Amino acid sequence: MKLAKMYSISVLTLVVCGNVIMGSCDVKLESSLLTDLVEMLLKKDSDKGCALFNRKKIPAFSAAMTKSKSLSSKEIIKFNKVFTNIQNGYNPSTGIFTAPIAGVYQFSSVVMSDNGKFLVATLWLNDTVVSSVYIKGSAYQTGALSMILDVQKGDQIAVKSYGNYVIYSDSLNYSTFSGSLISQ
Repeated sequence: MKLAKMYSISVLTLVVCGNVIMGSCDVKLESSLLTDLVEMLLKKDSDKGCALFNRKKIPAFSAAMTKSKSLSSKEIIKFNKVFTNIQNGYNPSTGIFTAPIAGVYQFSSVVMSDNGKFLVATLWLNDTVVSSVYIKGSAYQTGALSMILDVQKGDQIAVKSYGNYVIYSDSLNYSTFSGSLISQ
């Protein structure tokens, strides 16, 4: 909420100042004043600046499995190939994302069942199941989990097997897990 208010105030300030500047000076001076105002409001890498413009401060991860795995009940699925891990919240050796900062996050996972087999996967927030997917087919089938969650710093999010199943994946990354902060 603070970020949205700060961003709104900065944009409002820019619009108001821009309207005052425009028409009151010559073209070169107008351009220079607006440029200075924008740079002042959006200082690069400032801790007091708007995080919206500094993508390295926004926690986000995306990972995939590179091979199939037999899973036991409530076993955490480890997505070992990491594509993105900004703020290092995702640990591929445990399969757990630990929120580095509090906020509203979007999480998604796509899982593939073994050929003609059942697969039930669950998305967990700490010790609570927040979403499940049930897959049964006559061939390889995919299912998806997606949730928007209000997460506290240190909360843990993982995808687990609901029973004794095989999750399928290979070098084409059929099974994936991703998440990112969407609001503070």
